[in-house]
Amino acid sequence: MLTLEEMRTANPVSTPGARRRAVLVLGAVALVAAIALPGVQPAAASAPRDFFGIFAESPSLKDFRGMGDAGFGTQRVPVNWASVQPTRKAEYNWGQPDYGVYNAAANGMRPSLIVYGTPRFVHKSTRKGLRGPESKADLREWREFAEALARRYSPNGDYFDLRPQIESLPVRTWVAWNEENSVNNWAPRPDPRAYGRLVKAFDRGISKVDPDARIALGGMYGYPRDAKSMKATRFLERLYRVPGVEKHFDALNAHPYGSGVGDVERQVEELRSVARRAGDGGVGMLVGEMGWASKGPGRSESVVGKRGQAKRLSDGLEMLVRKRRRWNLIGAWLYTWRDFPAGQIACNWCPWSGLVTKRSKPKPALRKVERVIRRNR
Repeated sequence: MLTLEEMRTANPVSTPGARRRAVLVLGAVALVAAIALPGVQPAAASAPRDFFGIFAESPSLKDFRGMGDAGFGTQRVPVNWASVQPTRKAEYNWGQPDYGVYNAAANGMRPSLIVYGTPRFVHKSTRKGLRGPESKADLREWREFAEALARRYSPNGDYFDLRPQIESLPVRTWVAWNEENSVNNWAPRPDPRAYGRLVKAFDRGISKVDPDARIALGGMYGYPRDAKSMKATRFLERLYRVPGVEKHFDALNAHPYGSGVGDVERQVEELRSVARRAGDGGVGMLVGEMGWASKGPGRSESVVGKRGQAKRLSDGLEMLVRKRRRWNLIGAWLYTWRDFPAGQIACNWCPWSGLVTKRSKPKPALRKVERVIRRNR
């Protein structure tokens, strides 16, 4: 059976939603044809090169080399709109995304851009959390920013044409925001309708340049524990009430944190159930973050020790590979590559979720993950 990317490239149509439905029809036809032929069984194909992804907080050049050497095929590159366009009339400053895109590709990893944040001309203060663009004027600026990103980093952009010294690995998967169901990432409280308008504008900007682009929702944290945030399933249910929004994205995106691999499986299935009830059962799925900590606050269910981290990551990746076709899974991305100082972000256990220590010493989890990647490539 063709991969999701191959089928979409072979049968381009006008909108992302229509492209996704064409993929499902082609996939079903291919599967039925294979079963119908005597003695022919569908092959258990290995995962594509960019299926296994990784993220790193403020990665160094050494980190990029390590991630590439470990076999990861995708590097999640955050792009903060505010850092690229600080004022309304300013020219785009591509320094931040260029660093991630260049070094990912130079080490054999396809960059995937996670685009978020608003400049001060959209919201003057983000001290109490990120705020999304909501007015028509701000959404138009957001759409134009998305278009500019695609003109630079997509297969139809010019970034890699000007850099023959590195492998051409343009961005194919674009992620619209991050954990938009959390009050920290959408203040003053999550708003599925406003986020739906953001997704529509984002897709229109990206797809104007690259009609074959794959648009993923921002990763949704399953069960936020503060009163102002929303459970991922509740947020997605309300997002689907935005008329026509399903035509503007190709994949859901889960951040299914919990104590074990069963939590990952359950949270992905919950999101898929919401999509089926909304009539969008063929939508793709991305596990945009998966991880556990080797140490940290004892009260956190995600702190499981070095051996527990290694086993959960290994078992979790194997489970995602097994269910890749059933879930229409486009990627399994880990959080995170290297430990970092506590207090850098709000998450209290995340600083110890790296595959390597702050000094880049490999943990048992790294070897386990490397073996999974080698077995399934």
